[in-house]
Amino acid sequence: MKKTLATVLLMLYGVFSFAQEPPYLPNISRSTKSYLIINHAQNDIDFLKEKCNQAGLDMGLFVLANRIPTDSKLVTPIPSVHLLKQGILQLQQPIDDMQTEFAVYHSELFYQPAKINVLQIDDELITYSSTEKTGEIHLFYHCKRGAFGTKKAAHSQNATVYKLWDTPERTLLPDLETQNQMAHAEAKKCAKTNFSLLIFNDLKSYGYNEQGDTAIGHFLDTMRKYNPDKLLQGDLLTPNSQRYLNRINENQLWNESMRTKIVETLTERQDFYRKNRLPWMIGNFQIRLADKNRKATTKEELEWFLSKAAAFDAGFGLDFSIEAMRAHGLTDEMLNTINDWETLRLANAFTEAQKETFKDPYGNWHIEKVDDTTYFLYPQHISRRYFCNFKEDSWQWNSPYTSPMALCIAVEGKGSINDLYLETPNDTLRFPYTLKAGQFLFYDFDGKAYITDSNYNKIKEIETQGIISLNEGNSEVSFTCNVKTEEKKTPIVNLRFITCGKSTSLNTKR
Repeated sequence: MKKTLATVLLMLYGVFSFAQEPPYLPNISRSTKSYLIINHAQNDIDFLKEKCNQAGLDMGLFVLANRIPTDSKLVTPIPSVHLLKQGILQLQQPIDDMQTEFAVYHSELFYQPAKINVLQIDDELITYSSTEKTGEIHLFYHCKRGAFGTKKAAHSQNATVYKLWDTPERTLLPDLETQNQMAHAEAKKCAKTNFSLLIFNDLKSYGYNEQGDTAIGHFLDTMRKYNPDKLLQGDLLTPNSQRYLNRINENQLWNESMRTKIVETLTERQDFYRKNRLPWMIGNFQIRLADKNRKATTKEELEWFLSKAAAFDAGFGLDFSIEAMRAHGLTDEMLNTINDWETLRLANAFTEAQKETFKDPYGNWHIEKVDDTTYFLYPQHISRRYFCNFKEDSWQWNSPYTSPMALCIAVEGKGSINDLYLETPNDTLRFPYTLKAGQFLFYDFDGKAYITDSNYNKIKEIETQGIISLNEGNSEVSFTCNVKTEEKKTPIVNLRFITCGKSTSLNTKR
């Protein structure tokens, strides 16, 4: 256990020491071009290549070379001696082959990260759901005996109890010998692919063994030897990893709910990696489909993130699965939007003043392409969601701009609404249609309206009665509609509006 803690402390010391004295870096390739995250299991690579070209992205192969699935022959039916141990625990008393609750003496191992909580006693693996510390005793509850197909057995008080390393992917880790073998096999596999970028996340797990950061360097050295012409990207800068990595991406997954944190964090990281002369990426962005907990990703969310990439002049990883690409109604629009923003960023078309403006965590911007070299940049105001009570729905809507208004009306839960009517001090707008639960109604700046499903696939275009706009400042807005309940439940309805400021011309040849 002391070796493990010492290794972790050494790695942390190496990372923070960079801030004091930038290390010497060899003359390796630099690139901050953004990329689509691919894994070995994905098929239809030709489809992904087509979409990457449309978005102007590279394809990055996600590589995890030290994961052992729990159905591996190294795990079951007899656990291999090459499973990586966090350390040793001591039983308080003997246990029989049926006990699902038992105790061990306290150990600092319980402060180590774990996902599936695996113990090994002789040739049996045991998982536990919860543990409780009472004095110097740790009680295990809800244990699964003979886990992963191993054999249940009784164990004496003096039996050696190992706590195994596991991972967020619910896999186990190998010892150094097996990790090296797995690294060689994975490096050969990667060498046979046409991917120009290899992505290594969770690099720290390669150093959980007795060699620590040296093992991380050895792993990357193996990958480099078999893949000398590929870019290597990792998520951890250490004295050994910096010798092999072409760039860094800490693998942070951002979304619009993290508006304040993103700018604070990225400013700090930009300074750190600039001092260490290593190209860095600002993290990852996921384009997702709707599920029971979240709405599908909108183009406004995407442009918010792309403005941050432009602000810090850094690339990013795009997490956009084939399934999502094929089912999301805005796939082509969003890929084209990525291409527009990234073309401008890589051409250094944004001024330093614009980049500073993009750092506003609550600011929103929109790009429109005019031709191959000319674009318009628009500041946007995107409102919060306004929820309807169907009695007196009247709000004070505030806009920093006098402009036409885009609108999104969402219906959730059960039931439907029809004959929607919106009134502002300037205009009235009516939608004489039915909007069902799980559907959206979009009204754009050009006065066009359409209804979509929950993933923004168009169901039909609709005609409107009237037009609508907002003045700068506060405007009183009212909304009415007819409501139809279903199963005695009233639908949940919310509205969100967007207004737009004056455009600025951008040119890739500036």
